[in-house]
Amino acid sequence: NAAAWTSPAPGTFGTSAAYYSDYRSERHPVENFSVGRTFRFREQMNLTIRAEFINIFNRTVLPAPSATSPLTPATCFVSGNNGPTGACQPGATIASGFGFMQTANIPGTPRQGQIVARFQF
Repeated sequence: NAAAWTSPAPGTFGTSAAYYSDYRSERHPVENFSVGRTFRFREQMNLTIRAEFINIFNRTVLPAPSATSPLTPATCFVSGNNGPTGACQPGATIASGFGFMQTANIPGTPRQGQIVARFQF
């Protein structure tokens, strides 16, 4: 369909989305790796061994920092690293504020691997 690739008229808006969040940040590479070998025994017997890894280089994707006003005071956890928040005391764990990055729920998966053996007869 050639009409699907036409440009809008000059001075008018197109029909695409006004904002693509994936294109306004850094890339998030995650490399996967798999290696395997098949051993044949007699005519109809096979042993297949595979090793599969997800995120083999263990790359971490950090979330975007908070965009609150720099004039907004930071809040801290009252006790420990969870629970209610309040004013910050010396040595307290920061819970929110300008430039804060929530690292407790980092998106993505840590490095994972599995070894698979399959015997066919």
